Amino acid sequence: MKINFKSLMIIFLVAILGSSLGTFGVLSLYNKNTPTQDTNLVINEVDYLNTVTSDYSSAIDKAYNTVVEINAEIIQSGYYFFGGTTKGTSAGSGVIISEDGYIVTNNHVIEDASGENAITVKLSDGSSYTATVIGADDKSDLALLKIDATGLPYSSFADSSTLVMGQEVIAIGNPLGEGISCSNGIISALEKEIYINGVYLSVLQTNAAVNSGNSGGGLFDINGNLVGISNAKSSNSTSGTTVEGMGYAIPSNKVVSIVTDLKDNGYVKDRPALGIYASRYSTVTSGVLVTDVLSGGSAEKAGIQAEDIIVSMDDTEITSYGDLVKELEKYNVGDTVKIGIIRNSQQLYIDVTLQESSNG
Repeated sequence: MKINFKSLMIIFLVAILGSSLGTFGVLSLYNKNTPTQDTNLVINEVDYLNTVTSDYSSAIDKAYNTVVEINAEIIQSGYYFFGGTTKGTSAGSGVIISEDGYIVTNNHVIEDASGENAITVKLSDGSSYTATVIGADDKSDLALLKIDATGLPYSSFADSSTLVMGQEVIAIGNPLGEGISCSNGIISALEKEIYINGVYLSVLQTNAAVNSGNSGGGLFDINGNLVGISNAKSSNSTSGTTVEGMGYAIPSNKVVSIVTDLKDNGYVKDRPALGIYASRYSTVTSGVLVTDVLSGGSAEKAGIQAEDIIVSMDDTEITSYGDLVKELEKYNVGDTVKIGIIRNSQQLYIDVTLQESSNG
């Protein structure tokens, strides 16, 4: 077969082109399946997806200047056989709730204060004022103070009933009496029952750092609004192990209710009382054991006796003293409530008309 020069050149060029394309394809396949050290590749982008950070600075900027240091000169009992009394100082915190100087704090911060000028309030700008006690309530561990000042920064109350577990909060106070500082955390529990200074309280729990001196300080939401007043922390367990991340605060809705009464009346008016004495520790597995009844009180008049076990109020089951306290708060003086009791292994129901608490 005769092949001219032109045909030969075409065949040659086609062969070269095919060879080149095959080599390019192999190299392309190799490059697709072989790791590269190209620094232009965005290989860490996944690390930053769905990352959310909270800006606490704006909340702190709003709330910080509303928190104050409180120092109270107190009288303490003497030690051992020496008897007598000694003077001491109680260091705590407070929150300004009006521009004209009303301040809320814990009752236990100021309850032992003695003397006309025993309570001093220091503002964030360093100025100090002598405070007057407008009212105090040991059952809620709240107190209302007043200083002679105007134009003050003050906190706005949030609705504590809208809080959810896991919500971010900021604790601002005067820990260890060393000045105002901040810590952050979350709401760990919404209705934690604690027993402090002889009373049961239903409080918020937070893992924000709360220490001695934080009492009376504020627990704020991420918008800088007041959701609670810090009042306690768990310090150690029965085994002696140190406990951290268990701070407590009185919910803001409770604070508003109590403070309003303290401002208007100097005490909590029209607080209903059942008129019983009950032991925190008892052999009953459920309910509240009545150890005695108050003479002339609601329970005695209705026929409740010592050794009765209270198991319900109207249609609500009562399993603990905390339940009883919380349920009683729903009623007013003069209301009649059906109390379910166990007496000598028998279930009885007694109608009790609630009277006003004898001590407000």
